[in-house]
Amino acid sequence: MQMWFCRQFDCSVKSMLKFNKVLNKVWIPVKSRRYTTYPISFTYHLQNLPATQYTKLSNGVTIATEERESCNACVGLFMDAGSRYESNTENGVAHFFEHLAFKGTHSRCKSDLATQMACLGAKYKCFTTREMVAYYVECLSADTLVATEILIDCIFNNSFDKAEIEQEKQIVYLEMIDHDNDPHKVVFDYLHASAFQGTPLAQTVMGPSSNLYNFTDTTICRYLSKCFDPGRTVLAAVGGIKHEQLVELAKSYLCKLEPLNFEDMDTYRYTGSDVRFRDDSMPTAHVVIAVEGPSFSDDDRVVMEVARFIMGGWDRSQPGGLNHPARLARTITRGNLCDSYQAFNLNYKDCGLFGVHFVADTMYQDDIMMSIQEEFMYLSMCVTKTEVDRAKNFLKAKILSETESSLGACMDIGRCTLYYGCRPSLPQKMDAVDSVTMDQVRRACYQYLFNQCPVVAAVGPTEGLFEYPRIRSYMYWSRV
Repeated sequence: MQMWFCRQFDCSVKSMLKFNKVLNKVWIPVKSRRYTTYPISFTYHLQNLPATQYTKLSNGVTIATEERESCNACVGLFMDAGSRYESNTENGVAHFFEHLAFKGTHSRCKSDLATQMACLGAKYKCFTTREMVAYYVECLSADTLVATEILIDCIFNNSFDKAEIEQEKQIVYLEMIDHDNDPHKVVFDYLHASAFQGTPLAQTVMGPSSNLYNFTDTTICRYLSKCFDPGRTVLAAVGGIKHEQLVELAKSYLCKLEPLNFEDMDTYRYTGSDVRFRDDSMPTAHVVIAVEGPSFSDDDRVVMEVARFIMGGWDRSQPGGLNHPARLARTITRGNLCDSYQAFNLNYKDCGLFGVHFVADTMYQDDIMMSIQEEFMYLSMCVTKTEVDRAKNFLKAKILSETESSLGACMDIGRCTLYYGCRPSLPQKMDAVDSVTMDQVRRACYQYLFNQCPVVAAVGPTEGLFEYPRIRSYMYWSRV
């Protein structure tokens, strides 16, 4: 019986091996290439992305487009304007015009304009910063030209209805109240007011409420005629639109604008200082410590961006704090020092701010401040290649995610064209990040962080925060 079973088992094994050989011959096709084909490399994909095309009109308006095989598109008007270009009495007028931009034109009343926008299914939006204003529309690619014509009409042919102006004043006032109730926004306003005190860059985007009630159609028109210069205007588009079509449209509507004799903005002046608004009724304090950083066009901007990602960010909702890749986050988690923190690198045309914002209660404010300043010293002298490589990967992922959508790419084109004159391609951006070395990070951080006068801004229960001379003394503390 045992010999019969062994004989049967040997036969079954031989038959299975023979069957497998047959299957292999059947399922491998002749001249198959499945073992020699691979996915397209990341570098090859970047090099074959559509290039950004540029055209400059006779009056100075720049047209920039990136054609994509997509059903949607984004078109935006970007201008060198904002609170930095406003006088003390005009402060807030650029933001106020946001609320009037799509309320009617000389050729379209408010109801007709709303009907046309609704029929297109387009989203018209705008925003204002300290150095730039943007008005943009997201729409279907087939409706791009019509949507762009409406956008241009709203900005350069606005009706400035007096009834709308008075109505929007109430809305903006409520928006100011909401802004003042947000300690995160308030502390960054204090940061700019203290760091750039006595210069236009210190002004807030919304401006004071005393200016708001004095705005009239004359005030707004005077500001727009001063700042909306065609030589400082970019019309950018991304999506399923031809560059030639947008250029022809721009020639029809934007060539009528006459160049202005615009005065250059006032130079900035950085001042190391301290401003605190103590409010013990708040549960936690919002604190910012920052130093003067590189400008948008500075070569060190990318290096300091890498340094920002080395410091990273953290809040209590994130799991695995003790295993966080950022050294500062692990330190904060072990000591339970704060609720959240976030490093930032703000870049302007001729200056910048690099620092950390954190939220903490009174008992741990001095400890978290010392930990942050210790991290500044660590970046200046002891940062490792592994940490730099990790931060570079984070930065590259951020760049790719921001330009993935039509909206993100349009914002990138408009901003870079205003600051640089053109937009660096994605391969150029990736090469700039890859070229950052550990020695460059140490050198840049030593230049911008080590023994520099910081700016400290705080809102909330700030009793536990060190006095400024002591904070300043830790900026050259080298025992890391």
